[in-house]
Amino acid sequence: MKKTIAILALIITSTSFGVEKYPVEHFFKDSAMLSPALSPDGQYLAALTPLNINKETVSRCKKKTTKNKSRSGVVDFCDVSRRNIVVFNLGDPNPNCKKGIISECERIRVTQLRSQNVTGFVWVNNSRIMFQTGGDQLNDMTGAIDSIGIYAVNKDGTEPKQLVKPSDAITNSKIISTIPLSLLPFDPEHILVMRNDRKRYQLDIYKMNVYTGKFNRQLLPPGPVVAWGADNDGAVRLAAMQDENSLNYETQIMYRDDEDSEWREIDRFEGLQNGWSDIGFTEDNSKIYVTSNLGQDTYSISLFDPETGMMEDLFASEGTDVTSIGFTPTGEAITVLYNDIDTKPKRHYLNKEWEQTIEGLKAAFDVDYVGIASMSEYAEKMIITIASDTIPGEYYLYDTIKNTVTFLGSTKPWIDPKTMSPMQPVNFEARDGETIYGFLTVPLDSDGKNLPLIVNPHGGPFGIQDRWGFNPETQYFANQGYAVMQINFRGSGGYGKRYEKIGYKRWGLEMQDDISDGVQWAINQGIADKDHVCIYGASYGGYATMAGITLTPELYSCAVNYVGIWDLEMLYKQDGRWDDRLGRWFRNHVIDIKEDKEQLKKKPLRVTILKKIKAPFFYCSWP
Repeated sequence: MKKTIAILALIITSTSFGVEKYPVEHFFKDSAMLSPALSPDGQYLAALTPLNINKETVSRCKKKTTKNKSRSGVVDFCDVSRRNIVVFNLGDPNPNCKKGIISECERIRVTQLRSQNVTGFVWVNNSRIMFQTGGDQLNDMTGAIDSIGIYAVNKDGTEPKQLVKPSDAITNSKIISTIPLSLLPFDPEHILVMRNDRKRYQLDIYKMNVYTGKFNRQLLPPGPVVAWGADNDGAVRLAAMQDENSLNYETQIMYRDDEDSEWREIDRFEGLQNGWSDIGFTEDNSKIYVTSNLGQDTYSISLFDPETGMMEDLFASEGTDVTSIGFTPTGEAITVLYNDIDTKPKRHYLNKEWEQTIEGLKAAFDVDYVGIASMSEYAEKMIITIASDTIPGEYYLYDTIKNTVTFLGSTKPWIDPKTMSPMQPVNFEARDGETIYGFLTVPLDSDGKNLPLIVNPHGGPFGIQDRWGFNPETQYFANQGYAVMQINFRGSGGYGKRYEKIGYKRWGLEMQDDISDGVQWAINQGIADKDHVCIYGASYGGYATMAGITLTPELYSCAVNYVGIWDLEMLYKQDGRWDDRLGRWFRNHVIDIKEDKEQLKKKPLRVTILKKIKAPFFYCSWP
């Protein structure tokens, strides 16, 4: 990634401004702190922090002149760190710790991973932490398989246990997923998980022992279940069923009153982009909070009564999907979380007391939004976050009993927000009249005119959306003197099902036109220098890069395709990955290779004509 960015910065000419230019590492080196979380009793705090894996061999690394070779290629692990879990004892009697100086509290690094990162963790009780990993190497396997492993360790670093081994998750080339569903408040030694060990697209419910890794199947599913829902006590009471051979993706919602009751159907609907899903039960477990787009374009929040089948509308945001609610650990719904049309984070309060608390914190910090990263079980303590387009992230411990706030740390404390460039929401009209949304970031001390432009289409593409917030790539480019444009072309998520659906089967067509029209808009506005525009994208963004430099070569003076797609027909045929259900999805959403041959001939959906590439071009792929 760093090499890709450095090369991109070199192959187009930037405008020199007075702001200090920072090196790549300033933006991309490992964060100092990530994902802080409180134990249920609030006495301990765990967080991800970097561990220099070569601390004991720094001198050897400095003398190193050649790179190590592994089976997968060339790897150099010198000067590399890995994210590991550190646990802080907030009850440490140390006077400075009592004053709230977290760095003075007793701490223990409970993991010492050297070949991988800890990618996520959760407190499963007051003593035990369960975590997942991903990264460079594990048992000679790389890539997505790394993250299948699940582990657990005590807060003092004792009793480490691998609960799910990556090698156990591969059976006849089938990936068996283990997905946490619910903690069990009355059984701290177990959690509920979902596993697809019987059928690829069907999930069964198991109890998993967080000390031994032993699985026990809990119930017989009422049919081909693809998703489950549990109430606040850990009782499984909801099931979404889909027949994998169904041509219309019909979903059947099953419900039961308690664990001893029979399953009954409470709803049925068709389509992948149509229906509702549960967010959580009410605190008394009688009703269900759902996000639904039935009978409307965008998702909104409703309260579903399984006894009557009635939906009570709670909140909708015009033009954007709303899919999330913030709960306390005991299940009290406090606020709807959503993004406005500019994708800035917003709240709609469901609880007046919590509204006063959060609005008071906003006023104290003088910010538009305060996030809540973690709470103790009864919300005596919470970790709040401050972040924006120029602030990578700051964490604070808020004691609701003492009404005190203590600084915990920053994700990137070496970055001064005053040196970062604001991310400006923009919109423009595409050639067919569709309104397209996106973002423009310009160098901090420029006048925003006649700048070299990097257009950065996102991956996916369907359901994915570029959002307002701190982006290290964008900030690096802006710091080096480039304007950056991110476009949520049709097919992107977050704007309702119509906006996503008009992108289906339009790769290289209207989806690409939206990007081209965005570039032309920036040129017409005097923002971009038409002779210095580069396109850079990964995954689908890589496909858009190829389409851009072959279909509209006059627009771009350079291009970078990072792990991107070259050819749709080759993508469809490779590895048999699009068999059965996935194949049907590909034919309905991207292209039907058999039925759409005329379209392949007449329309620029196959980006393979290298002779059309006129601009400098760089391609980066996995080894």
